[in-house]
Amino acid sequence: MTRFPWPTLLLLGAAVFVSVTTELVPTGLLLGMSRDLHVSPSRLGLLVTGYAVMVALFAAPLGTLTARLPRKALLVASLGAYTASNAVMIVAPGYGVAFAARLVGGITHGLFWAVVGGYAARLVTTDRIGRAVTVLSAGGSAAVLAGVPAGTGIGTAFGWRATFAMLTGIALALTLLAWWLLPEVPGSSAAGRTPMREVLRLPQFPPIVAMTAVTMLGAYMMFTYTAPLLKHAGLGETQIAPVLLVNGLAGTLMLPVAGWIADRRLRAGIVLGGGLLMTGLLLLTVQGDAVWAAVAAMVLFGLGMGLLPIFMQAATLRVAPDHTQEASGINASAYNAGVACGALAGAFTLDAWGIGGIPPVGLALVATGMIGYVASTGATGIRFWRPAVAQRQGD
Repeated sequence: MTRFPWPTLLLLGAAVFVSVTTELVPTGLLLGMSRDLHVSPSRLGLLVTGYAVMVALFAAPLGTLTARLPRKALLVASLGAYTASNAVMIVAPGYGVAFAARLVGGITHGLFWAVVGGYAARLVTTDRIGRAVTVLSAGGSAAVLAGVPAGTGIGTAFGWRATFAMLTGIALALTLLAWWLLPEVPGSSAAGRTPMREVLRLPQFPPIVAMTAVTMLGAYMMFTYTAPLLKHAGLGETQIAPVLLVNGLAGTLMLPVAGWIADRRLRAGIVLGGGLLMTGLLLLTVQGDAVWAAVAAMVLFGLGMGLLPIFMQAATLRVAPDHTQEASGINASAYNAGVACGALAGAFTLDAWGIGGIPPVGLALVATGMIGYVASTGATGIRFWRPAVAQRQGD
């Protein structure tokens, strides 16, 4: 009987917390950072875009190029690089240096996400992948629940550089803990013989990649510009952090059921998560100038984003069990291509049509991604489902 590796997965979940908080915290600091760095909010949003572009460009290649290297060393190196990029943000004298630091952070993010899912999957049996991914995703939910709101609150009270100082300290502590505590996991001897194009030919994989990219494009059109959207609805700058806290809490409420769904009704769970995002965007489209609608939309978004990333990762690992690093890298690239293009499309939409144009365009994109996924998986007979349950193992 193999025990479930709680200590290792909890440490990885803490690393995910730093990763996701680092990626998303500028969305809550958008207004203050734009004032301090003397750029418009739409241009400041490019800090999110540039970060995500680096992930989109480098996650898949790094996943393949480093697949034979020891997993622990790569995770420790990526956490060290998070520490460095956040430290540069503390002292950045202007927008250019801040942008360069975010680009380095984006490359780091690509390596981290190319490695962490496959590392976790190799610690458990296939029937527990959903559970392992849920533990990792708890770190992401904690980032949205506590990391981003706390970072926003600290940045509002003490300046945005204080937020990055907090992230630097946490990342440094986790780097040392990972070097000390993580078990060694060797690289995959077969990975170097599997080009990315071969992984993309796996029959169940392309619909997941396409759905991930297009759905996240629409979602991050809204999420990148959360602060301006909430201000448009009538909320003050000091009220944004509490709303982000509610958003994160909603996502956390999904964690107890996410693992169960991921291991039993994965396709239905993906559709459910997409439906929650679409409902939130529809509410912002028709009632975006009302406080109640904006808060309700953030709750729905929290519920949807509490599910979808878990299900995307679980689906990726399940359809490519022999190529977890390459597949994770490809889907991380797709996810962050959506993030980058969503932030960029949001900037263009904000400049062209104002803040009210973002929700309807985002809604159309999320709907397109989900319709394409349902049609593709239905047409190929794909069913991400397994009966309950395979072999029990000791906890």
